[in-house]
Amino acid sequence: MRISTTLFIAALGLGLTALPAAAQYNATINTCGGSEGTIMGHIDWPATNPLWSFDFIRPANSTGENGSGLELRDVYYDGHKVFDRAHVPILNVEYEPGGCGCFRDWSYAQTPYYADGIRPGAESCFADATAGEVETTCEFPTGDSSAPNGIPFDGIAVEEFPSELVLTGHMSASWYRYRMKWHFYTDGRIWPEYSMSSNTATCTGTTHRHHAYWRFDFDLDGTPNNDVVREINPTAGTEITFTTEDVRTWGDPADGIFWDVRDETTGFGYQIVPGSEDLLLPVDPFSRLDAAIAVYDPNELEDGATSLGHCPINLDSFPTYDGEDPIVNGETLTGEDIVFWYRSSGLHVGNDIWECNIVGPTLNPILATDTTAPTPEEMPNGYVLERAYPNPFNPSTTVRFKVAEAQNVTLVLIDALGRQVAELFNGRAEADKYESIRVDGSNLPSGAYTVRLEGETVQGSTRIVLIK
Repeated sequence: MRISTTLFIAALGLGLTALPAAAQYNATINTCGGSEGTIMGHIDWPATNPLWSFDFIRPANSTGENGSGLELRDVYYDGHKVFDRAHVPILNVEYEPGGCGCFRDWSYAQTPYYADGIRPGAESCFADATAGEVETTCEFPTGDSSAPNGIPFDGIAVEEFPSELVLTGHMSASWYRYRMKWHFYTDGRIWPEYSMSSNTATCTGTTHRHHAYWRFDFDLDGTPNNDVVREINPTAGTEITFTTEDVRTWGDPADGIFWDVRDETTGFGYQIVPGSEDLLLPVDPFSRLDAAIAVYDPNELEDGATSLGHCPINLDSFPTYDGEDPIVNGETLTGEDIVFWYRSSGLHVGNDIWECNIVGPTLNPILATDTTAPTPEEMPNGYVLERAYPNPFNPSTTVRFKVAEAQNVTLVLIDALGRQVAELFNGRAEADKYESIRVDGSNLPSGAYTVRLEGETVQGSTRIVLIK
């Protein structure tokens, strides 16, 4: 039953892999209907010699007692398997004293937003949207019929940017509005984004906290029984390799704690780096954990909650909601398929009903064990343009770039309408020397922006998100 709704990239030689100018994804839609677990479609990006390949399930068919949003299955990057499944099966909210208590939310009720490029007929649940044209409650906070041209669309939209592919789903749970995006980058990075907003309601007059718990079922390189999880504290210079199930917190955000999961044989894996917005809400008795490492069990998609009143997450303690053993109960991880849980959270200030909290970790690829700095020969596209940090940001962030050959370079900031709103750099860039550029969003509205690099022989871009 469902209730109603600074070791970062370890392979430091990795830069943005530029796609050919004419590259396009290929999206095959199986069905706009179906039941729980029905695969909606498959995407290869680019269509020829794809870097990314995966199946996706729309929120209405997502798995779990309360749904799990825009769900991914069988995710591959450049021939390497990453996930067997990735989704958000636990979603809850807690109000400050005097508010509406707490709720366990659902994430299977799709709600309208705006996207162009909606396919006709039997594939009308999918939109090949123009990059930057998708608008949800975060961009048009005026209600469910927020589409400027009045076209309601409650399916899945895809946008293709020069080095990024974005999938969007839009959901509601009573007066709450939730947006879920998957950002895939050509260099192997993934940004799983969750956004929380609301409609007009009595409860939203009180400040409250949303928590979305990501469940990443890593099957790295297709051999799930030899994945290893580590916790790295770069400030303390310590590492923990987990041998039994555990729940974790990141402690002091200044420590920069992150986790990595890798195939013990091939070395391929991913780092899970906490998002800057997630770090603003430390763990408390309600949210309970920042991360958890558990043995895979096909019957453990969530913690057994079956009602709105089963509010806090409970992965590791008795009594459980369903009377079964908790998901995290001290089992050995050695030789087992491992699932990694991660908490994203947003603080929603009372009476600011359309505030949109954009949260989520960054997943950085580990493609090699080499940690030496890149050389010009290791820049096959002639440049490195790193993702901004922090991202999302407020009010400022930093972007780093370098070029293999000395040349004149411009770095500009483009808004969602394609307008240049700032020139960040215009000058001579020396060979193999990083330039660190500060992006000041103090006088800009919230939203997604593109940082565009153009030189005499190079061109690339990366996206940043400003939230206020």
